[in-house]
Amino acid sequence: MNINTIIFGNIANNLKELQNRIYFFLFSILILRIGYFIPIPGVKLYNINYILNKYNNSFLYFLKLFSNGSLSYASIFMLGIMPYISSSIIIQLFTITIPYFINLNKDGIYGKYKINNYIKYLTLFLSIIQSILLSIFIFKINILYNKIIINKFIFLITSIFSLITSTMFLIWLGDQITDKGLGNGISIIIFINIISNLPNYILNFLRLYNFNILFLLKLFFIFIFIFFIVYFIVLVETSQRKILIQYAIKNYQKNRYSFLNPGNTYLPLKINLAGVMPSIFSSSIMILPSFFFMWLNNNNNLMIKKWFFYINIFYSKQLLYLIIYLLFIVFFCFFYTLLVFNPIEISDNLKKIGAYIPNIRPGVFTSNLIRKIVLRLTLFNSIYMCIVCLIPDFINEIMKISFFISGTSLLIVVVVIIELILQIQTLLISSKYLSILNKTYF
Repeated sequence: MNINTIIFGNIANNLKELQNRIYFFLFSILILRIGYFIPIPGVKLYNINYILNKYNNSFLYFLKLFSNGSLSYASIFMLGIMPYISSSIIIQLFTITIPYFINLNKDGIYGKYKINNYIKYLTLFLSIIQSILLSIFIFKINILYNKIIINKFIFLITSIFSLITSTMFLIWLGDQITDKGLGNGISIIIFINIISNLPNYILNFLRLYNFNILFLLKLFFIFIFIFFIVYFIVLVETSQRKILIQYAIKNYQKNRYSFLNPGNTYLPLKINLAGVMPSIFSSSIMILPSFFFMWLNNNNNLMIKKWFFYINIFYSKQLLYLIIYLLFIVFFCFFYTLLVFNPIEISDNLKKIGAYIPNIRPGVFTSNLIRKIVLRLTLFNSIYMCIVCLIPDFINEIMKISFFISGTSLLIVVVVIIELILQIQTLLISSKYLSILNKTYF
C-alpha cells in the first residue's frame, strides 16, 4: 500500500472523528432542550415565572441557572446538576482531610476512577434528599397546588422519582459529552443552561425600563462593560507564565553531560489553573444551607420563622453575603489549584526526562520554586475571579439597573467557548500534522 494513501487515510479518519464529535455534541444539546419541556408527571405544563418572582432569591436563581431554567416549567430537569456539584465539593474536601481518600487520590488512574464513583454515589444520595425537599416545596406553592391533577402521595412519589432519575441521567450525559463530544460535559450542560435562557433574560430586562435617552446611555455603557469584561477574561484565560527549562544530554565522547536549550523550551503555567470551579463551588456553598430551610418559609412556627430570617442573609446581596462569597472564592481558588496541580509530580517528571530549571537543583528545590510561582499566580487569579463575579453587582449599585447576567454566568460562557475552540484546534492540528510530514519527507 502506498505511504501517501495511509497518511491521507489517517487524516480523513481524524476529520471524521471531529465530525462525529460535533454531531454527538449537537445531539446532546437537542436531548437537553427536549428534557427542558418535559413536565413532572401530574402537573400541567404552564409558566410559573410569577411564582418564582414572588419567591425570588439567590437560591432560586442559582437553581434556575443549573437546571436549564426548567424550574419555570416544573420540568423533570428541575433539580439539574446541583447534587453533583455539592458531591464534588464534599469528596474533594475528603481528599485532603481523610487518610483513605488522600491515599486514593495518590493512586493514579485507578484512584481517580474510585473517587469519581464515590462522587456519583454521593450525588445519588443528595439527589434523593433534595428531590424530596424540592417536591414538598413545589407542592406547598398554592398556585401550583391548584394545578396538580393527581393526589398528594402519587404526585410526591412520581416527582421524587422523576427528579432523581433525570439528575443521574444528566450526570451520565455529561460523561458521554466528555468522552464522545466536545469539552467538559458538566461545563457544557451549565453553558447550555445559560445560553438558552439568555434571550429571555434580555427581553425581560428591556421590558422593565422605558426607552429614554438616559436608559439608552446606561445600556450603551453596560455593553461597553460587557465587552471589556469579556476581553479581560479572554486575556487572563489565554495568558501563561513560562518557566525556562533546559535538558541534560550525555556527551559520550567526553564522558560527561552537556546542557541543551533547543529553541528556548518552556514549562507553561496557566494563570487560571482552577477554571470556573471556584465560582461555581462558592455559589453552591452560599445557597446550600438555604436549600434545606427554604421550604419552611410558609411555616407558622415562630422559631422556624426566626431561623429562616437569619438564613435569608444568604439570599440577599448584603455586605455580609458579599464578604463571605469573596472569601469562598479565594479559598476555592487556592484549594482547587493545589488539588489539580501537583508541583512535586511536575518536578519528578522533569527529572525523569532530564530537564531542569536553570540555576535550580532538581527535586525539592524545583518543586518549591514551581509551588511558589503557582501560589503567586493563584493569588492573582483569585483577585481576577472576585472582580469578574462582582462587577454586575457594582453595575447594579452604580447605574441602578438590574444586570441581566451574573459574573459567574459570563465567566462560564467565555471559558467554555475558549475550551471548545482549543479542543477543535487540537483535533484539526492533529489531522494536519501527518499532512505536513508528508509534504516534508515524501
